[in-house]
Amino acid sequence: MATPVDNETDHSETGRTPSMLASLLVVAFMVGLIMLSVFLFGNEVAEGPLQVSMTLSTIFALVVAYYYGFRGSVISEAIRSSVNGTLGTILVLLAIGAIIGTLYFSGTVAAFIYYGVEILSPRFYYVMVFIIASTLSILLGSCFTTVGAVGVPFVGLAAIMGVSPAITAGAAISGAMLGDKTAKISDTALLTVATVGGVTINDHARMVARTAAPTVILSALLYLALGLTGDAGGAASVDHAQIQSTISQYFNVSLLAFLSLILVFVLSAFGFSSFLCLMLSAIAAVILAAFTQHDLIVSLAGDPSLNYFEAAMKVGIETLANGFRLNSGNAQLDALFAGGGTVSMLNTVWLILVAASFGAVADYTGMLRRVITPVINWTRGPATLILTTVLTSIGLNSVAADPYVSIVLTARMFRDEYMKEHLKPVTLSTSIADSGTIFSANVPWNVNGAFFAGALGLSTLAYAPYAFVVYLSPLITVVIGFLYFRKDRLPSGQDAAAVYGSEPAKLPKSTQLA
Repeated sequence: MATPVDNETDHSETGRTPSMLASLLVVAFMVGLIMLSVFLFGNEVAEGPLQVSMTLSTIFALVVAYYYGFRGSVISEAIRSSVNGTLGTILVLLAIGAIIGTLYFSGTVAAFIYYGVEILSPRFYYVMVFIIASTLSILLGSCFTTVGAVGVPFVGLAAIMGVSPAITAGAAISGAMLGDKTAKISDTALLTVATVGGVTINDHARMVARTAAPTVILSALLYLALGLTGDAGGAASVDHAQIQSTISQYFNVSLLAFLSLILVFVLSAFGFSSFLCLMLSAIAAVILAAFTQHDLIVSLAGDPSLNYFEAAMKVGIETLANGFRLNSGNAQLDALFAGGGTVSMLNTVWLILVAASFGAVADYTGMLRRVITPVINWTRGPATLILTTVLTSIGLNSVAADPYVSIVLTARMFRDEYMKEHLKPVTLSTSIADSGTIFSANVPWNVNGAFFAGALGLSTLAYAPYAFVVYLSPLITVVIGFLYFRKDRLPSGQDAAAVYGSEPAKLPKSTQLA
């Protein structure tokens, strides 16, 4: 049985750790408000109601913190530090909003649909999306970039192909999250390794690959089954020539349209940060549109007094800021070719800011540790320790609303327990990577869940049932943990504390802006 963890922290200069009842009330208040918002607003919950719920939850957490003696200046500093940690993510989100709009503007999405209706088969659509997203995410090390660059075109094409946009989104997100936990250059993988200590990124990647392999196989089979047995034959009756003819009326379609998308991957391969990759590619897409979409630009500018350069600048800036709107008069076509812009990400940014604030208050005051400690003390032996790690990481991801907070807290809370059980550090890092990192995609108020919903134009509740990797990854980790990880211990004569080393005082910053 695990040695009881002391959660009676007394901050002599700041305040006392809230009681179990108070901590549970804060968590229950947040969960209750979110559930009420989902019930009342359904798929529109992320358009403001969810943000208000998180704001009210933060206020309630602050009231509890003040009651237990925490000074406002100290709590404000904790919130400021937490919010500062999200700035890199926020800038990347705004950049993704910009590039999504310009992918429409430059004709990339139009070209994707134009050629896709001939090349791709509806019956194998979901599994192809999953495989492509997985491959690109492993190469790029960024689930955000993968979903923004390839998820959006695939979801747009889904309606034309007669397949489900929700299942398509689930497949793209599954692939993106799989690569995010597996790639050696992923910031979440690097953070996990650095926080756990005693494990290299290569050892971590090799161990994660063991759990990823069955996850990939099972997920691919599920997506294949959905394509073969579901209503994926709707595209058979669609006139491909008619679709291509309609698209050609508004866009100049050519393979050149893919240049800006290719640029994302080229810049990433040369080590550019996610923010620079996306913004430079968005700007390149505007320039490309100026050379290839003459008639479209003149039509969208709507001002004959402007020369062509001025019209291109006007439409380009409008697209970067507010997204793309075709305005053809055809409602179905206008709905297909619409989206993006930095403004489209503002609700997501709002959600991230209030979620980070709530997480900061709950973490700094010790509420999260207070709630989780009884679970840690319940563990008996390595098998249940691994199970508890997975559940804790998922729980923290849901409450703290940030995968990075979940990674750091889980690693710090369980390091000593893994040392006592003489388990290898890579077992802890793998358990965290396969649970909290992955599960964040299906939490509507989490950074990842909020972004995916905003970028793809689908609510988290719509795609969550089909993001199979999110469920299979932690499940397979627990099974393998019971069968293998619990036996894979450090040599009996080796000092576990020496292997793990001291808890790192400084963790690596996100690579998104580096």
